[in-house]
Amino acid sequence: MKVAFRMLVIFVLALGSLTGCAGALSSLTTSSNSSSNAPAAPAAPEAPAAPASSDKPPVADNELPVANPKEEVNAGKIALNDVIDATVRIGVLDAAWEEAGHGSGSIIDSRGLILTNFHVIGDNETNQYYNADGISYIYVTLDPRDPPKLQFIAQVVDADAGRDLAVLRIIATTNGEPPADCLSLPTVTINMEQQVEIGQKLTSVGYSGVGGETVSIASGQVVGFEEVSMSSSSSRTFEAIKYDASDSRGSSGGPVINEDNEQVAVVFAGMSDNADSLGYARPVTLAEDLIASAKLVRIPGCNGAEAAKLVGPQEAQASSNENTNTSNSGGNQAEPQLFDISGYVYDRNTNQPIANASIVILKPGFSWDSIDYDRFADYIWTSAQTDANGVYVLSVTEEMVSTKTGVGFYADGYRAYLSDDILMIEFYDKDADKWVDLSFEPQE
Repeated sequence: MKVAFRMLVIFVLALGSLTGCAGALSSLTTSSNSSSNAPAAPAAPEAPAAPASSDKPPVADNELPVANPKEEVNAGKIALNDVIDATVRIGVLDAAWEEAGHGSGSIIDSRGLILTNFHVIGDNETNQYYNADGISYIYVTLDPRDPPKLQFIAQVVDADAGRDLAVLRIIATTNGEPPADCLSLPTVTINMEQQVEIGQKLTSVGYSGVGGETVSIASGQVVGFEEVSMSSSSSRTFEAIKYDASDSRGSSGGPVINEDNEQVAVVFAGMSDNADSLGYARPVTLAEDLIASAKLVRIPGCNGAEAAKLVGPQEAQASSNENTNTSNSGGNQAEPQLFDISGYVYDRNTNQPIANASIVILKPGFSWDSIDYDRFADYIWTSAQTDANGVYVLSVTEEMVSTKTGVGFYADGYRAYLSDDILMIEFYDKDADKWVDLSFEPQE
């Protein structure tokens, strides 16, 4: 196990280092009227302000064009260029939002979900993100002959340090505003059914640090498998696919595709021994649960979802030791990802909005009959009230909406809805990507 772990850390951060060991920090300049080297942070009001149900996010003045999926010449056939279009370069940001290196990733949902490695956005050993918000820059390739262009800011949705996998969501364009509407980005085609076999040809796509800044590919055959973990604090090991391709720093997180150009794995490490090189990849099936949970999270700018609430850039902590662990760069503990769900509450008879209606989720293990109403606040997991337009916004985790617990909806003059054993996720319509609106009957 020691040998496996030693060779798997060869390019755990692609180009650069948050501690300055492998390269100087680079800065990005956005609009000319910005006084900072980093894109503006998405607006983060002190108190969540629920938007009117008819409002759409404003169009950002400096929003960059998005590479839309190309029309397929042959229906059902996936071209290599389609995969290249959906492969992004991920700018690794330190605590001060300075770019300190890069990795790769693949767009897995046209609205802006990206699959990559944990070590691209955090430290596997400390289970911490490199900055307080878990954000990164996203560069998109519009032409494979040209370097990718910075177009978005993304944030971690779900991640696992031992598997070395993470899913990000796009939360803003480079001016700090959410996209004006749901994005329509090119995506990879993921094959969760195929089991990779020895001798099979695989191709990795990514932004290798060798040979310039443009996207590149590397092909080879599967030569074996190994059980490894990328975190010494984890007792579990996970399958790694070994193939004889020359993946290098910068390729981490990029898609590994089969001969049908379907993504079957994710690059996460590489090994070189004189003349021989091996690439290591995680089967994409290891990310299935992360992808499923990420698809429940609303994406800012899409279907009226609010802007992400961020802490913002922090001053990097001084260190006299260049080899200090990256947790000293100000990263935070990878806590459960919060996301907002919103809905509309209205009078069933008049169809008019109901203001000041309460929506409450009880902590697990409590029922509406068992709680002490004199200490009501002690039993609340999360709650919200509707605004004048009848709109509520709940800040929740995936655990909150996926755990059976007590849920209540009530308003003055209306019949209360109290349940002890439901899932909030039952109020989510996956096809419409929205939370179901609620109607109340007036008390007689």
